[in-house]
Formats: sequence, C-alpha cells, structure tokens
Amino acid sequence: MDSQDNKPKLPKRRSFARNKNFLIALLNAFNGIWIMVSRERNFRIHIVIALVALWVGIEFHLSRSDWLWVTVAISFAIIAEILNTIIEAVVDLTVGNRYDDLAKLAKDVAAAGVVFAVFIEFVILAIIFQPYIWHWFGIHNLFDY
Repeated sequence: MDSQDNKPKLPKRRSFARNKNFLIALLNAFNGIWIMVSRERNFRIHIVIALVALWVGIEFHLSRSDWLWVTVAISFAIIAEILNTIIEAVVDLTVGNRYDDLAKLAKDVAAAGVVFAVFIEFVILAIIFQPYIWHWFGIHNLFDY
C-alpha cells in the first residue's frame, strides 16, 4: 500500500483563476465578510461590540480624535480575528484531521493575538469613554474632556 492510499479524500475543488475584474474581486471580498459573519461566532461578537461602541459614541457626541481612536481599536480587534480565521483555515488545510504540535502552536498563537488585540481594544475604549461616562454620572476630575 503506498502513501497515497492513506490520505483523506477531499472534495473536488474548482479551478483557480485570478480575478481580472475589480467588481468580481470586490464581490469575492464581500463573500469573505459574509463567511466571517455566518460562520465565526467570535467575529459576530466583535461586530456587536463595534455596534455598541458606535451607539455609545453617538450618544456621548465623541470628538473627532476620539472617533479615530475608537475606530483604530475596533479595527485592530476585527482584523486580528480575520487573521486568526485565516491561520486556522490554512493549518486545517495543511494537517487535515491529524494532530500536529506545530499546528497547535500556530493556532494557539493566532488566538493569543486576538486576545491581545481585544485587550488593547478595551484599554483604548476605556480610556476614550471614561471621561464621558464619569461626566454622565456627574463625576468630575482632572481627566474630564
């Protein structure tokens, strides 16, 4: 029995060709967003956090520079989640159903990147929203906006 018989059967793939049309490339990108929304629970959580931050920011009438930081923080976490999903897919494609220590390392480090990005996101959001929330509760200090 040669080594080809031990490989798992994979579904047949369509042929690959580069996009020559910008519109098709854009539709493929939107398809990628749809895949993330429909398949990735953590991505949906990031989107909910972004919508809550958007709503709170509108309620508190954030300044232009505060909006910039909120956007950077949220984007940082969402991009980390997208990269984590890419790494997981590539690792799964490479190792299939078998266990591999390097595959576990890659997936764990990618997940750690998301945790770090979310931590930074919450630190930035706390710094931005803290004076607005304190002001809303009637608490005034040196850090008021």
